[in-house]
Amino acid sequence: MAHVAPKPRSWPWLFRIRGSYRRKYILLALIIVILLRVLINSFKSAHNKIQFQFSTHSVLHTPDPDLNIARAEAVRAEFKWAVGKYKDAAWGKDEVLPVSGGFQTTRNGFAATLIDSLTTAMVMNLTTEVVQALDYVVNTLDFDKDDGTLVDPFETTIRYLGSLVSAVDILDAGTLVGPIPRQSRYRESVLQKAIKLAEKLAPAFDSPLGIPWPRVNFTAHLGVHEPDSLGDIHLSRDISPAVSPARAGSNWLEYYRLSQQAMDPVYTHNATRGWASLVWNRNEETFDGLVDSPMDSFSGFSLGHTVSLGAGHDSYYEYLIKAAQLAPRDKHASTYRKRWEQAMTSTMERLAFRGTPPDSYRADGKRSDSGYLFITQYFDGTYMNEMGHLTCYVAGNLILGGRYLERNDLVAFGLEVLETCHATYVTATGLGPESFVWEPPRRDPSDQVLDGGYEQVRWAISAPGPHEHEQVRKLGFWVSDARYFLRPEVIEGYFYAYRITGDPKYQDWAWTAFEGLRKFCKAQYGYGEIQDVTLPDGGGPTVDSSESFFLAETLKYLFLIFDDPDRLSLDEWVLSTEAHPFRIE
Repeated sequence: MAHVAPKPRSWPWLFRIRGSYRRKYILLALIIVILLRVLINSFKSAHNKIQFQFSTHSVLHTPDPDLNIARAEAVRAEFKWAVGKYKDAAWGKDEVLPVSGGFQTTRNGFAATLIDSLTTAMVMNLTTEVVQALDYVVNTLDFDKDDGTLVDPFETTIRYLGSLVSAVDILDAGTLVGPIPRQSRYRESVLQKAIKLAEKLAPAFDSPLGIPWPRVNFTAHLGVHEPDSLGDIHLSRDISPAVSPARAGSNWLEYYRLSQQAMDPVYTHNATRGWASLVWNRNEETFDGLVDSPMDSFSGFSLGHTVSLGAGHDSYYEYLIKAAQLAPRDKHASTYRKRWEQAMTSTMERLAFRGTPPDSYRADGKRSDSGYLFITQYFDGTYMNEMGHLTCYVAGNLILGGRYLERNDLVAFGLEVLETCHATYVTATGLGPESFVWEPPRRDPSDQVLDGGYEQVRWAISAPGPHEHEQVRKLGFWVSDARYFLRPEVIEGYFYAYRITGDPKYQDWAWTAFEGLRKFCKAQYGYGEIQDVTLPDGGGPTVDSSESFFLAETLKYLFLIFDDPDRLSLDEWVLSTEAHPFRIE
C-alpha cells in the first residue's frame, strides 16, 4: 500500500475562541515566537563568534591605529599601481609579463588577472578600478569566445566564477565598496555572466557519479580528459579519468552562492554530487577523514594510497569547514563539519611530526628545545618529510575551523604550524621558499626508520648533504626549492591568526613580507617571481611571470590584515580558496 503523507494538523480550538480573546492568543503566540527566535539567535551569535572582538580590546590589540591605516594604504597603493601597469600593458589578457611588458594567455583568454582581481579592488574600495573592471565584464567578457583550448573547470571555477559570484555578494552587501553608478545594472549583468559560465562548465559534471572531468570542451559541450604535453587527448570518454580530491571538491562554495543568487538549486546539486564520493567515501581510509587518492571518477574507488594536504588535495579539506560555515542550514552541513574535524584530527595525530631542533633560538624567539612542527605527506607506506608553501594554507584553515567548532586543540595546532611556515620566511628577502625539507630525529643517522616517541615510520628523503646540514643546524629545516611564486598561503595564515587571536605580531609578520615583496618582486610592469629567497639579491633578475592570484589573494590578505576588521568580518563572510568573499546566510 502506498504511503500517504499525513495532513498538517489544524488548530480548530483557536478559531472557536471568539473576538478579542482570539486576537490576544494570536498576538501572544507571535510574541513568544519572536522572543524565542531572538533568544536562539543571540545564543548562537554569542556561542559561535569566530572573530576576535576588537572593539572591546582596542587599546591592547591595536597599539597604533594610525600605523594600521598607513600600512593598509601602502598595500592599496601597490595594488592600484599593479592594476594600472596591467591596464597599460595587458588589459583584457590573462597575465602581464612584469619584466618585459608583454602578456600571455594561460586561462583561456578570459582576462584572468582582470576578473580574479575584481573583488580585491572592491574590498579596497577603489571605485575607479571597480567600474573599469565591471564595464569590461558587462561589455566585453564573452565566454562563447574562448581561445580554442580546453578549459580547466577547477581553475575556471575558483578564479572566474568565484570572482563573479563574489562581486554580486559584495554589490548586494553595499558596505564594502562605495556608491557605484548603475550599480543595479552591473549587478544583474555580472550575475548573468556567472550563470553563463556555470552553464558552459556544466558538462564537467556529466560523469556517472558527477565527479568533474579534468577538462571541458566549450565548443563541443563535453567533459574530456586532460591533454598531454602537446595538447592532444588520446583517451576515449569511455575510459575513466583519475582525479585528485581538490579537483573534485573545490566547487561547493561558488556554486552554492550562485544557487542562492540565481534562485536555482541545480548549481548546488551539481557541486554536491561532485564531491559526494569524497564526503561519503566508500573506500577504507588509511587515516580517518583523509581521502586516499587518486580516485577513479567513474566508480569512486581509490586508485592509490597517497594522503596529503598539499597540492591536489588542499582545497577539498579547506572547503569542508567553509561549506558548513557558509551554509549552516544546508542538510549536509553537519556531515561537512564532521568530515573536516575527522581530517584535521587525523592530520594532527598521524601526519604532524617535529623536526630536528635548530642549535639556536627559533624564529619565534622560543628556545630550540624542540623542533618545528611539520605536516608530512603519505605515499603508500612511506612518509615524505618535505612540506610545500601550498600546504601552509592549512594553518589558517585550522585556526578558522578550530575556532568555529570550539576545538582549542586544533586552533593551537594551526598556530604552531603557522610558526613553522613563518620560520621559512625568516630569510634574506623576508619571503618564503616553494618547499622545504625537515630532518626527523633518528636513533642512527643511517637509519631511515624514526623511533623518537612516534610509531615507526619509513621516511622518503635521506639525510642532507653538508650545505643542507648547515641549514638544518641553523634553521631546523633546509630549503629544497628556493623560488617564490608570489603565493599567498603564509600571509593567509597571518590573516586568520590575527583576526581570530587579535595578536598584532601577525600584522608585523605580514608587514615584513610586504616589504620583501616591494623590494625584491616589483618590476617595471608589475610584480614578478624571484629565484632564491635565501640570497640577498633574490637569486638574480626577477622572473617574467605573475599569476592572477597575486592580486586576487596575496595583496587582498595583506590589505585585510591592516584594514578595519569589521569591514569583512569572519562572522559575516567566508573567503574562497581564491580569497573571494561570500556572504554567510
